[in-house]
Amino acid sequence: MESDIKLEKLKNALKHRNCTVKKHSNVMEITFENEGDANWFESIFEYYQRESAVCCLMPIRPKNAPSKFIFNVKDLDKFIELVKED
Repeated sequence: MESDIKLEKLKNALKHRNCTVKKHSNVMEITFENEGDANWFESIFEYYQRESAVCCLMPIRPKNAPSKFIFNVKDLDKFIELVKED
């Protein structure tokens, strides 16, 4: 139940980005329809990692298809706060 609330908070923090968010245990998957949003996420991911909220980014960026990022979540609450700041 609490994890559902946190996932909704993350989706709300990313609502201005054209993306879908899926959570699988401690692994998060975010797919961006817009290349600009995908570039934004990839460029600031290092900051999120440095802040110990996430780690182990695996980008999947096929040509002419949505960009997907799969990564481990260390601290979902902190990740949500960092996303809100950007």
